[in-house]
Amino acid sequence: MEPNLMPLRATDAAPLVSLHTHTDLSLCGQPDMTLDAAVDLAVEHGYRCLGFSDHIHIARVTDRPAHAERLRQYKVRRDAADWPVQVVIGGEFEVQGKGVMVECDEILELCEYTVVAPNHYHLDWVDCVRGTCAEVAAHELDCFETALNWPHTDIIAHPYVGKVTLPEHEPNAMWDASDRSRIRDLIALGRERGVALEIQPAFWYHPKRAGRIAELIDLWLDGGGLVSLGS
Repeated sequence: MEPNLMPLRATDAAPLVSLHTHTDLSLCGQPDMTLDAAVDLAVEHGYRCLGFSDHIHIARVTDRPAHAERLRQYKVRRDAADWPVQVVIGGEFEVQGKGVMVECDEILELCEYTVVAPNHYHLDWVDCVRGTCAEVAAHELDCFETALNWPHTDIIAHPYVGKVTLPEHEPNAMWDASDRSRIRDLIALGRERGVALEIQPAFWYHPKRAGRIAELIDLWLDGGGLVSLGS
């Protein structure tokens, strides 16, 4: 089952799709956010596709066998249900550092798609650079490239919105400090690999909320890149 990864123009209306949904299986998930509860909300609000991408962390944090078993249960429940919304079961993996991914083959084999977070800097096992804004921005692009080069990546999540250590490293400043030539090369790589860029629906309908990151979205769309909605 394939998720809805879309070639869109900035003038298109974004469909009601979310491919970045967490249940109580994720550490950040609310106890009452079960698979069925999330689907009920999606149906109530008229969504056409709902993708579940619960977090997969390093082995000391994520119980990999238990996580894999829950994904199997989710698929059985999905296949037995008659939901009026397409449901796909995936996972959110993360970049641990330049050239290093958090991986798990058992879980990966069960995922119908993958989301990759390049900037989970708030986690103590993820490399977080402390330096000038330009150095932090370069690290963001290193992690973005790592995600693009991972052969299993379908979607890159929330670019430039990782939790940084210093206020001056906020997304607008990081974007302004980023190497535009390298960004163009990464956009071309993403298009070549068929990787989608995640855009929050609020950013799609209200570009001003995206701040300077709207420029990245425009460059990605102008370059013919795929888009995923969610988060």
